[in-house]
Amino acid sequence: MLFLWVGVGEASSQIEKLNQKIPYASKGETKEILHTLENIYISSVVAGDKAKEAKVLRSIIRCQRLLHIDTSRYQKELYKLGISGNQSSTQPKKQIAHKASTHSTSKKSKIRMIRSISEKEGNLIIKFDRPLVDKDLFFFKIKNKDGYKNIYDVQANLNFKTPKLHFTNLRQIKIAQNRQGKVRIVLVDEAPIYSKAYLRAGSLFIKIHANATKTKKPLSHLFPKSQTSTSRKPKTIVVPKVKKSSHSKKPAIKIESKPTKKSSQNIYASSKTIVIDAGHGGHDSGAVGYKKYQEKKAVFKVAKLLRSLLEKKGYQVYMTRDKDSFVKLKNRTHYANKKEADLFISIHANAAPKGKYLSLKGIETFFLSPAKTTKAKRIAAKENAAASDLDKKSQNTLLSFLNRNKIIQSNKLAIDIQSATLKSTRKGFKGVKDGGVREAPFWVLVGAQMPAVLVELGYITNPTEGERLFNSSYQKALAKGIYNGINNYFAKNK
Repeated sequence: MLFLWVGVGEASSQIEKLNQKIPYASKGETKEILHTLENIYISSVVAGDKAKEAKVLRSIIRCQRLLHIDTSRYQKELYKLGISGNQSSTQPKKQIAHKASTHSTSKKSKIRMIRSISEKEGNLIIKFDRPLVDKDLFFFKIKNKDGYKNIYDVQANLNFKTPKLHFTNLRQIKIAQNRQGKVRIVLVDEAPIYSKAYLRAGSLFIKIHANATKTKKPLSHLFPKSQTSTSRKPKTIVVPKVKKSSHSKKPAIKIESKPTKKSSQNIYASSKTIVIDAGHGGHDSGAVGYKKYQEKKAVFKVAKLLRSLLEKKGYQVYMTRDKDSFVKLKNRTHYANKKEADLFISIHANAAPKGKYLSLKGIETFFLSPAKTTKAKRIAAKENAAASDLDKKSQNTLLSFLNRNKIIQSNKLAIDIQSATLKSTRKGFKGVKDGGVREAPFWVLVGAQMPAVLVELGYITNPTEGERLFNSSYQKALAKGIYNGINNYFAKNK
């Protein structure tokens, strides 16, 4: 599901385009349109644009009626704006349904056209005049005298000359009309190619990963032929001047043709993008606790350690702030969305109210959901204090329209991070308390297109935890735990 932080004109144009597609869309496409519209609605609430709210609400209700979904919740929101939900369409419901059935056959039979082909940050991006779906994309691999090939067949037509594209991980890339209704994309290289295709908003993204085993020239050129091993094993090379005995011995050095397990894991990690959000920053110090320790400093240190671990593994990592600067809450997930991140990890430290400095402690991991406990509401209120550009009523309205699928995935991520962080910190430190996995309406997580969690590293107001949050060994254990939790999540959700 896409969350769209867009300008007023851009959003209005997008709503119009979606409205044009609704009458001809299949049930699955209508659901996709509905999800996109719901995200535009969230952005309109954040922006406080009442006109855009009304416009998108009408379209949402229109989709819901076609899908036979209860429209009462959105009708109420439209009513609050002083507009009747019955104005959501210029045509009666029956006429819309009839129009869809009349044109659906001819529309479906029309092959989609490719609108643009481009390259960005190692991704081949292809956009169409109407969304591409999974069933219209096919993939296979071949190996022949020309080398290795990854081939993607797309049900579409191409009516323009393809631009010249260059990927450092490939020898060649070919895009051409294979036959009527089918465009073939061929990735060519002398070594095995690691690529991954995924769909976003109906566009095709093909990410070409770095090849861990790739070399520019065959390794055999390094040694004279007389010194190479006569073994039939592929790419097994004996170091020069190694004396052979009458007994069979293994070569001193050998290079295997297949990547090791570790390199395979790194290749997989390289396909994932993670955004780390170090809470607060700049004039916003966050919680101030024991010995006047500041939250923003502790969480920034752990965030940098986490980034280092993830990058060594092969993940592509970005941080919402890389120095002591303030970033608005809604801009943090906006940044993650722009980077098309697979995960958003926000790192914070907790604070107890007066009178409970000694009793409250523990590591907690939160995922976005309306709060169910008083404690969760209190913690969320502390972290949401920076969201001064949106009143409490608007925040609560927004939280009632959360993406349920993302909540489920975020919950899974939270469980993995919480478990791994406890395990890591308890290895070298006693009495680390499990604060649990909890639901709370953290404003910094609203708008994330990807699974998102907020980790409270401990209570900075507790003497023991306050000291530990500024202990380098404990900071490393926290970062290692979050890192392990991320790896565990991806291992379970490939």
